[in-house]
Amino acid sequence: MSGDRKIGENFDAEEASDIFDKLKNVEGKVKPKKEDSQLKKISDLMSEARYLEGKGNLAEAIELYKQVIFALPDSTKAYEAIADIYKKQGDVESEKDILKKAISNCNKNDEFKKRLDEIN
Repeated sequence: MSGDRKIGENFDAEEASDIFDKLKNVEGKVKPKKEDSQLKKISDLMSEARYLEGKGNLAEAIELYKQVIFALPDSTKAYEAIADIYKKQGDVESEKDILKKAISNCNKNDEFKKRLDEIN
């Protein structure tokens, strides 16, 4: 070691803070940062799906909504969005299928039941 090195000068404080936070997270003492949360990722997927839907990329939007459902199986908004897309496309069978899945997975499924009854 050279004699001219001073304590605390050879590291980035922000990087050290991040490393310290990660170490504390391993021990379970600190919550993960908000931007790293699973809900944030789901929210981003929903936003991207809505954007694609608005641009007319319905197949891609459906795939993103399905990813939301995979991560959050009781996501009424994702089920509603997929059912609406199928309705717009005139795909009655796919709309029925997604409504049946929504009924079985969502707690607030009365609206889905009502919608399915209207189709039948």
